Amino acid sequence: MEDRNLTYNRDVFKLIREVIYQYSGIYFSDDYEKILLKRVEKRLDFHTLNSFYDYYYYLKYNKDKDQELKTLMDLITIRETYFFREEEQLKALVDEVIPEIFNKKSDATPVRIWSAGSSSGEEPYSLAILILERGLHRRGFKLEIFANDISQEATQKAKVGEYGKSSFRTTAPRYLEEYFIPKGDKYAVKSEVKELLNFFCMNLLDRNKLTFLPPFDVILCRNVIIYFDKESKREVITRFHKALKGEGYLFLGHSESLMDFTDLFKLKHFKNALGYEKVGS
Repeated sequence: MEDRNLTYNRDVFKLIREVIYQYSGIYFSDDYEKILLKRVEKRLDFHTLNSFYDYYYYLKYNKDKDQELKTLMDLITIRETYFFREEEQLKALVDEVIPEIFNKKSDATPVRIWSAGSSSGEEPYSLAILILERGLHRRGFKLEIFANDISQEATQKAKVGEYGKSSFRTTAPRYLEEYFIPKGDKYAVKSEVKELLNFFCMNLLDRNKLTFLPPFDVILCRNVIIYFDKESKREVITRFHKALKGEGYLFLGHSESLMDFTDLFKLKHFKNALGYEKVGS
């Protein structure tokens, strides 16, 4: 067996970075060389490969490269999230946007909301809880929430719906009592909340899968596009524009902005939050 060479190398980092970028749109700057290769090293161990170059060739040419890329995404797309993060936006959506959309609707189709890049599910579950809290479902409002992430592991966790205490750092105690069931050292989401959700694993840059999604009234993509370079960001925003119905809304994270970036959306001020409204068809 050949000697293993796990020396961190800028050239091989760039090669692996490019494969990841082409697949996901996520771009790792040079500052992340050691962090990325440290995570990649786990996959070398799994496949008993001798070098980062061997792993690069595996990603490029092995018959199982597609599944390996999906597995790699589980390692490198770890995003911290928790229930009711940036809650004012969610309240604006439930208290202002959804009623406005229903008032304008001329057909019986449900209001569809897409939580894009939803990680392990805390965001869409938080939204569903607020919808139940406001009694929108009892007022004749038909709603569907779709939620996706590129990580298979995160998507599976969201489907299971069980979370540790760190996920509830800003959650009101009454929400825990009303919408969760204690399960050992975790809390499990109740079925009435889960019924509003449809979780699926998808890459936001996957054109083929996007064509199978229905048109949406609202898209939340919060704290996701900060990981994209300008080209990938532009591509994703353009796809969101196409996926939204006329006068649909897009919500980004507090640190994300479309200012001086695109004319596909215009800034929209809500009572205690900001969002974007679709421009044109």
